[in-house]
Amino acid sequence: HWPKLARPPRRPPSPAPPSAAPAPAARRAAMAMAGVDEWKKLPMCRMDLAEGVETNTLAREWRCKWSEDSGKRSLVQCQQVLEEVAVPGLRDTHGLVSVQRVVCGDCKDFKVIVKMGLDAFGDWAALEFSPEADVIGALQSIEGVSKIEAQTYAISPVLGPGRS
Repeated sequence: HWPKLARPPRRPPSPAPPSAAPAPAARRAAMAMAGVDEWKKLPMCRMDLAEGVETNTLAREWRCKWSEDSGKRSLVQCQQVLEEVAVPGLRDTHGLVSVQRVVCGDCKDFKVIVKMGLDAFGDWAALEFSPEADVIGALQSIEGVSKIEAQTYAISPVLGPGRS
């Protein structure tokens, strides 16, 4: 279980330089909307897991094993669950940073990783990680799928965008 975190104060937007010409209304609106999603690139809340180990995002992973039977039919159906159940169910989830899919041909793993900022993860957990129940149920109905599991863990970029 992860501790609840206080939300950091929001930074006011930077004022435009006085010499800048006013942007057309459409451009101003687009610039304002770009700021709305800025938190996805660098979530503001941080949590110390141990000395020198911190995170600013958590992930919920849904995973299963698929089989080679019938031309990897179970893998194809897992992908359909991702596209038809998981993605539509997550699309409007507050605080969603990303959804990633991992497929391992050697281990026969199919994983969906839902990454959230710390400030929104508790709210999503209170909703029982919706649409998790639907995703798990759909995976359970696929012949050839086994070892269906869900797990929460800290996930942090080490190098590249999102590293703070």
